[in-house]
Amino acid sequence: MVAALSTLVFGGLLLSFKFSLELINQSRAKLSALSVANDRMEYFRSLPYNDVGVIAGFPAGTIPQNSTLNLNGINFSERVLVEYVDDDADGSTGADTNGIILDYKQIKLEYEWFIYGATSSIQLVSNIVPRSIETTGGGGTVRINVLDADVSLFAGATVRLVGSSTTFPYDVTKLTDANGSALFNVPADSGYGVEVTANISGRAYSLDQTHEASVANPTPVVSPFAVLESDISTLTFQIGELSDLNISTYSAITDDLFREEFNDLTALSGYLGVTTSGGNLLLEDFFGPYEQFGQAYMGPITPSPLEAWHTMRIAVDLPVGTSHSIQFSSDASYTPIPDGDLPGNSSGFTSNIVDLSGLDTTTYQTIYVGLTLETTDNSVTPEVEEISVFYRQSESALPSVAFDMRGNKIIGTDISALPIYKYSNSLVTSAGGELTVSNLEFDNYTLSGFGGRDAASACPGHPIVHEAGVDSDVTLVLVADSTNTLRVSVVDTLGRILPGVSVNLTRSGYNETVFTDTCGQAFFTGGISAETDYIIDVSAAGYADQSITSFEIDNDTVTAVTMTE
Repeated sequence: MVAALSTLVFGGLLLSFKFSLELINQSRAKLSALSVANDRMEYFRSLPYNDVGVIAGFPAGTIPQNSTLNLNGINFSERVLVEYVDDDADGSTGADTNGIILDYKQIKLEYEWFIYGATSSIQLVSNIVPRSIETTGGGGTVRINVLDADVSLFAGATVRLVGSSTTFPYDVTKLTDANGSALFNVPADSGYGVEVTANISGRAYSLDQTHEASVANPTPVVSPFAVLESDISTLTFQIGELSDLNISTYSAITDDLFREEFNDLTALSGYLGVTTSGGNLLLEDFFGPYEQFGQAYMGPITPSPLEAWHTMRIAVDLPVGTSHSIQFSSDASYTPIPDGDLPGNSSGFTSNIVDLSGLDTTTYQTIYVGLTLETTDNSVTPEVEEISVFYRQSESALPSVAFDMRGNKIIGTDISALPIYKYSNSLVTSAGGELTVSNLEFDNYTLSGFGGRDAASACPGHPIVHEAGVDSDVTLVLVADSTNTLRVSVVDTLGRILPGVSVNLTRSGYNETVFTDTCGQAFFTGGISAETDYIIDVSAAGYADQSITSFEIDNDTVTAVTMTE
């Protein structure tokens, strides 16, 4: 027992002594490093101003960029960086009062050493000011501005500036400041190239850069540039966070809907304080003032089969002083579906379009629609013309579809003056009809080819608007090829897709009506010829009718119609 206790006590003392010894030696090493750094800094400050610079660097000088020094038996790795400084005291860049933007030099020394299995370092920084007037020393300034996808200043972007001169190679990387800018003081020369990207908290960003002329890209949009003595060269680049694009291909999708047009009250599962008149639902009046409050319940809505819930759309007229709200429930108790499953449901929806796509079809195989009407002026009432609930019943995947995909961003033009796109690739979906394009930059992307098929639906839209940092999904329904087709996309003034809208296409000898699917698209194929006198009539309850005359269809034609409430 005594021996064990002695071992424990003396072992602890030995460890404590060892730790104290290491701490003392670390402190001595740091003092030695400071001594070396101070001696070297004094030496560099004693040099002639024109000699303060690194060998094969800019400003050029007599100081090696990397050296090894020894003091008290410890090796110190020395790294030296010398840069020009444009001081705000006399105005910066183009506003400099004396026309000299390279006001003085700043020297940064870093010393690193390894002891007891650990690496330590210190840094010293000092300004080196010329004894007489300022001098440009044969150099100029490069200002690189960086914007994000929202065209806001991007702080913390990585900017690499590379010089192609064989006599003076230059390759320096900096981060943009709070103003989204990185400044480089460099020798006057031609052939400077820039690469801009970022990686912030593990989030990767796109690359924007200059491009050298080549056989593949003889005329770049942004080429390497020259820097003139005492001048400022400014370029602006834009980058955004990368994200994924998920593509699904189908041979068929079956959509359906529940629609209540309020011809009478018999189809309602419950109601209070409401009535119908002229195909509209309104507050009861009993031959006098309107009721202030009324409710109506529709359902059960039980699709079979059910692949996905999609959208609810209501056509409602709301005079001043009136309002409506909608809640969804899963049974005849009309208890609202929790916000955790349908955000915003507990307080009720007042929009004329409600997104139901987040509802789990296993948990919610049946839903009811609860409608509340109110008025603060008993001389007027809200009037509801119709309510529709849209859903998807089935999907048939189309496997192994080959297609071409390209973005809209252009990096140059070829010898025929045709655009060279930054992204252009040939792709194939999987055996399950799916493909994820990973780490894609923000852009508008166009898909084509599809093995000779036509795109009857491209949801949510095409070309694909792929945003920075947001994963996108696109669903394509591909059908047998026809020489002439028309796909009409219908949206409201807020850009929201409108399903269940009647689209009528006519001309002499042709008259066809198609309702938009859950993606707000109507597709016409077969019996269509290349003509310029088609008429498109679009109508939906609650919206002003739209008509397009003298419309031309030639090959696969796509158009969009905006509906106004």
